[in-house]
Amino acid sequence: MSSLPALLALLAAAEPPALPLEEALRSLEAGNLTLAQARDRAREVEAARGLARAPLLPALTASGSYVRNSDAAEVPIGELFARTLPAGAALPAGLPARLVIQPGEAWSAAAALRVPLAAPSQWAELSAASAQARASAAGAETARQELRTALVATGWSADASEQVALAAERALATARTHAESARRARAAGTGTPLAVLQAETEAVRRESELTRARAEVERLRLALGVLLGREGPVRIAMGEPPAGAGPDRAALREEALGRRPEVRAARATAEAARAGVTAARLRWLPTLSASGTAFASDVAYPTGKKDGWRASLDLSWALFDGGAREASSARARAAAEEAEAAERQAALEVAQQVADAARDREVARERLALAERERALAQETLATAERAFAGGAASALDLLDASDRLYQADAGLAQARARLGAAGAALDRAVGRP
Repeated sequence: MSSLPALLALLAAAEPPALPLEEALRSLEAGNLTLAQARDRAREVEAARGLARAPLLPALTASGSYVRNSDAAEVPIGELFARTLPAGAALPAGLPARLVIQPGEAWSAAAALRVPLAAPSQWAELSAASAQARASAAGAETARQELRTALVATGWSADASEQVALAAERALATARTHAESARRARAAGTGTPLAVLQAETEAVRRESELTRARAEVERLRLALGVLLGREGPVRIAMGEPPAGAGPDRAALREEALGRRPEVRAARATAEAARAGVTAARLRWLPTLSASGTAFASDVAYPTGKKDGWRASLDLSWALFDGGAREASSARARAAAEEAEAAERQAALEVAQQVADAARDREVARERLALAERERALAQETLATAERAFAGGAASALDLLDASDRLYQADAGLAQARARLGAAGAALDRAVGRP
């Protein structure tokens, strides 16, 4: 039978190296796949803002063509005009000798520039798209904070399971020592077979608890690996849970309303919905744009020149569209009212979450203090029982009961530490701290 120090050394050699918590959080930022998807969705919405901005910017297009006609048609306009002039008179300046009606083949190129001058509804739609981009970015931040909280909470659960496993190892070593003492007492004639059976049963139970505790540690370490986007178990050094009292709940609530990405997302969504209402109303107004085109060909145009330009000022005003604008306005108003209600609801939920998290943290602090007292009493009880058993003043059952109480106190203390650590992370999440 190996000694307890040798057993602990063997387990330490088999354990993965412990990551500091800050390093694990940085690894979460870089490797978590759920967070990567949330950020990709935010980039998609940001790209949509670029699409909404495009109609408000100048557009430049270039084109070229080659034309081959079955027949060519030309008019010798210079010769025809010369016949009407007195002998020796010169043709008017700029009059082409031949006017091409349809060339046999021609190469041509053109460049067109369109500049929006007044597009009211497009400006409102750009404002809506910008607000939607802010809402999506806040949604990605929400996913980030939730994953950080999940990582910290799982880390504390794994830390508690490690402590429970260590407590089970100590309890197993103690149970085996008691079983060996009971066997020696029986051999010396001072013990009973029942005491030996009870001690051996206790050792088997402790071994079962140790197996279960180790399996839980492995499960939680694998869960940490999944959160970090890694294969295999991951161990995080959690340190000590923060035990100091936080600010009052009113201050926490105000901080949360300013920090929480859910509140920012709801606010931005409401802004986008209100901009949608404005865009729907502005569709009743006309749009104005200016256009310019430059063109050239290897065959002269009817003007006699092979190049030229054209400029225009274009006004577009939809006077009747079958009621589409009325329906669009009604839908936008309904969406805006829904978004504003969601914004108010988000603020109420945040206030409740802050109050719940603050209360849970205070309860966790109190339970940790009680668990520490219980563990100290259980340790003192076991020491007293061992002395009394050695002096014949206590039974084997008293000793086993005291040992069990110490194990339960150790497990309770580990779980109380984990609850306090997780409650601190939940409070940070409720407040919206990064």
